[in-house]
Amino acid sequence: MESRITTSNRDLEGFSNSDARHLIAEVFYAELQFITGEDLLDKTVVVSHGMNSRVNSQDIIELQKEEVYKDGQLRERLILNLARNGFYHQLPEFMFHPISLSSPRMSNKEVVEAIRENRKKAEKAIHFFSPFDTMMFHDSVRIFERQLSLFERPSENVIIKNVTSLFFPKTAPFSVDERYKMFLYLLKVEHYKENLSALEELLSVVCAIDAKIRYVYHYEENLPYVSLGDCMLGVDSGLDGQLLCELDDVEVNLCFHDTIKESVLKKQIETVKYVLSFFLLSSRDIKIIYTVTTNTELVLGQNYLGYDTNL
Repeated sequence: MESRITTSNRDLEGFSNSDARHLIAEVFYAELQFITGEDLLDKTVVVSHGMNSRVNSQDIIELQKEEVYKDGQLRERLILNLARNGFYHQLPEFMFHPISLSSPRMSNKEVVEAIRENRKKAEKAIHFFSPFDTMMFHDSVRIFERQLSLFERPSENVIIKNVTSLFFPKTAPFSVDERYKMFLYLLKVEHYKENLSALEELLSVVCAIDAKIRYVYHYEENLPYVSLGDCMLGVDSGLDGQLLCELDDVEVNLCFHDTIKESVLKKQIETVKYVLSFFLLSSRDIKIIYTVTTNTELVLGQNYLGYDTNL
């Protein structure tokens, strides 16, 4: 037996008369199902009355709850009247109505009767195509619900997984949630390029890594010149010593509040280098150091082994 609609007529009428009626029909119905907590779509019949300038381009005209007798049972249906064109309104008019309603020999009464008859034909045609309009509306609501819920559970969404896989290979040191967060930051990549303070915040949000980033000088020590006496002037002679390069390197200081395992440290170093590769010039060398803020010193007579002392 088909389940009944538990939402009362008063609640349905109140919702349809609220500000929600200004929404397009698909979003209106998705919100209605969300508020009532019922799956009303399969119990809904859509009647498209055509575009009407008097409704100020609103889709929703009226939402009614009716009981119909079908297959020996009394069933409840929601009738959604829309001010939009349906299948009937898209088809050529001559398929349903004569080209001209009146003729020179017709009296005023006959013209009025012809107009009424033509109106009845239009209503019958609208109700005939109502099942097709209903099917199209059901599909439209499901599409809108899919769009509205796209970012509710991003780590489980197949579409977002496929999109993020285009940016990050399977070997990338990211979890599923980190891939999604990183994808959102890449949408604003211009803001984070060479912006060290913003990159510190990015590492904290995406990877939960506390880091301080700064520029450091890059010195070139292995110069391609031989020692004095072995070189030829203008051929392989040059200055000896350190050469300060024009492009600086980047130093990342990882901050830990407790001792950390070597495996975790290596993974964080790999993650930091991978993240920064999207936002820093590839010619910059990324140097990573780390500091531990906890007290790791052993003071005899003051600390307890296994409690506040690490060997």
